[in-house]
Amino acid sequence: MRLTVLGKSPAWSDAGGACSGYLVEGEDGRPFLVDCGNGVFGKLRMRRDYRDVEAVVISHLHGDHLLDLVPFAYALTVGPSADELGCPLLLAPVGADSFFRHLVGTWDGQDLISRAFTIEEYEPGDELDVCGVAVRPHPVPHFGPTNAIELRARGGGRIVFGADGRLSDRLVAAATVAEVLIAEETLAEADPAPLAERGHMSAAEAGELAERAGVGRLVLTHISDELDPDRARAAAAAAFAGPVEIAAEGSAFSV
Repeated sequence: MRLTVLGKSPAWSDAGGACSGYLVEGEDGRPFLVDCGNGVFGKLRMRRDYRDVEAVVISHLHGDHLLDLVPFAYALTVGPSADELGCPLLLAPVGADSFFRHLVGTWDGQDLISRAFTIEEYEPGDELDVCGVAVRPHPVPHFGPTNAIELRARGGGRIVFGADGRLSDRLVAAATVAEVLIAEETLAEADPAPLAERGHMSAAEAGELAERAGVGRLVLTHISDELDPDRARAAAAAAFAGPVEIAAEGSAFSV
């Protein structure tokens, strides 16, 4: 299984970058996406034909993790090959269909996304099979319902995308002994607010998460290009003994 970073920005895009989006290819090369934030569709097209993508898995219903479902849906429904295409699977949290209808209904027909994709709403803890990869959403504390996404290859290797959220026992449990943990690092410094009120992590907290979970490698994501990457890497490495790197467009990880 191979995961390639398409976008790693936080809620505001890096210069020339994209928000949350990851291309996953199973052992047989069948592609799907984890998240499809703004800018991701164009980045996808630089690497794969969007018509080959079989599924999209959405971690939570925030714009920086899903807004490029809109251009993707237009390509599938009115693009040059629209008459020849089927509907990729769209796996998203409970309530997603209603959310998508409300979103696109502000300027277009409410069924834009539901015409382009076959929407299936998942519950946290469901075991999903996507292109031969076992996918399991784990609920984690953020602002609104959010799921870390566990990806397990046929051979047993695991990549865990932590999505957004504060440091928590739930996130530690989801990531435990994963070969690769992709963890958000939105904050330049630890948030002084009480932990129960927080929705994001600092690099130091991401490092603590990786250490507690016993992962093989830590990849910091959801980090703005306005922050110092060397400082972020050092802060995480002070808490985690394993390899630490900053996610970058095109970075790829295989298990």
